[in-house]
Amino acid sequence: MLKPWILLAACLAAFPASAAPIEENEPLVMRIIFEDCLGYIRHGRTPFRGLATRPASREAIDTIPHRAPDREKAVELLSPRYVASWGQDNNGRHCLIRTVWQAEPDARPMRLGVRSEGFLQRVDARARAEGLTSSGMADAFTPISVSSWSEGETGHDSGPLRPVSFSLVASAADEARGLADAGVIAMGGPPQGRP
Repeated sequence: MLKPWILLAACLAAFPASAAPIEENEPLVMRIIFEDCLGYIRHGRTPFRGLATRPASREAIDTIPHRAPDREKAVELLSPRYVASWGQDNNGRHCLIRTVWQAEPDARPMRLGVRSEGFLQRVDARARAEGLTSSGMADAFTPISVSSWSEGETGHDSGPLRPVSFSLVASAADEARGLADAGVIAMGGPPQGRP
């Protein structure tokens, strides 16, 4: 099972300055984190239903870590800017959304915009309501700051008793408008949910 921080490390690159405007949609970002990804990790619900998806391009699939289960089934999510992958192996489930940088990414619509100010605190409040606590929250939501949350420690680092955890990073920022693109989300957890 790929741990979210390993997935995140594989996803992080030098984020170029963005030219396309960021579209603000915090409710969608919260849905993706807490309903789509967490719902898949904990309950096996198929994520991203009702959202615009289509099969991901070869170049987008190639940006997903090779060890990620079911990576070949990845989809373009909302825009060619984002690729989404989810799957399960013997050790657990993963759910990953990341920004695709190849083929003129600066012109691709940024549809996961959030108000930077207070965003991590809003995620933290929702995470706590879901039984997760911060395991490393950055001071600000920026393209160079990783923030992470997880369930309480179980003493297991793999298999069905380990905690659910997730990380997120902005993939672009518009400081003048106070917006950031939540383009990197990585979550992992037990394959069948903890008993």
